[in-house]
Amino acid sequence: MYSWLMKPLNEYNRMREMNRLPHAILLCAPEGIGSAALAAEFARSFLCLRGAGEDCNCHSCSMIRNSGHPDLTVIDRGKAQSIGVDAMRTGINTLVGTPTNGHGRVMLINQANLMTVQASNALLKTLEEPAPNTLIILTTDNIRSILPTIISRSMRVQVTLPAISEFSDFLRSRTSSDRDFIPELYVSGMSPLKVLDWVENGYDEHLRSCLELFVSVMRGQGEIRKLAAELEALYKEDPVMLYGLMYSLISDVMAYQNGILPENLKVLKDREALDSLAAIHPDSLSEAARKVIMLKGAGVGPTGIKNSLITGLQLLNWLELLRGY
Repeated sequence: MYSWLMKPLNEYNRMREMNRLPHAILLCAPEGIGSAALAAEFARSFLCLRGAGEDCNCHSCSMIRNSGHPDLTVIDRGKAQSIGVDAMRTGINTLVGTPTNGHGRVMLINQANLMTVQASNALLKTLEEPAPNTLIILTTDNIRSILPTIISRSMRVQVTLPAISEFSDFLRSRTSSDRDFIPELYVSGMSPLKVLDWVENGYDEHLRSCLELFVSVMRGQGEIRKLAAELEALYKEDPVMLYGLMYSLISDVMAYQNGILPENLKVLKDREALDSLAAIHPDSLSEAARKVIMLKGAGVGPTGIKNSLITGLQLLNWLELLRGY
């Protein structure tokens, strides 16, 4: 288990040992820090025949790892945009009856914030009258999209972000690199697993080269058209990189305007580039940040690049305006 998840895991294990587990757990965690692994461990521990740790090899734990457990139902959106009522009703039906090993049943709902209203209402009825010896686990990175009545009938487990150095140490150990991965972590929204995926695919090098080219352009030395093309390529590799980079850059300029020293900024530390960008009106920067957030929510997807306002010729024009050409 990842080090930053050990605190909520230990709290869960203490409740299990004291026979004080609730009938429903709402696991709230930022995207990309391993909440799915933590939820799966909650489920394994609940069904474990020995009440042992992660390395247990009892029949129940072996089934979970190898072929799936008949008393464990996992619900997610799959290839759909949401979790529908039919999938929810099917999952709820698995909680009824006698468990195969007499040890309980678990329903795990990944990304519960993607449940439709109908699916949420179906789940709510089950939460109001839970079947005995069952555990429902919901995961979410956006609790605001969960019905308040579902929240009130679940025990909330909040996973908090550790110091960035812990993520950095994790990435160093996994990649055998002496890089600090600080820019990548900020761009990813503090998602070490996302950064690890970028490193494994070589995307992190492209991200850093785009940042260097951006600095060069803002210093009046690089080619804007080349930067526009590289940022489009970055988007095609992973949209999160483009939106995360642009938001981090805008945030750094706003912080610099407020007196934050370059060495304390997230990704943009070149003073000459910052001085160039600091001439932009703060209201314009705030609007740019708002648009990036909007585009990230609406444009991530296979067709998002066609609809994005920050790609192609529009991206080129935007960069030219930033540079004052």
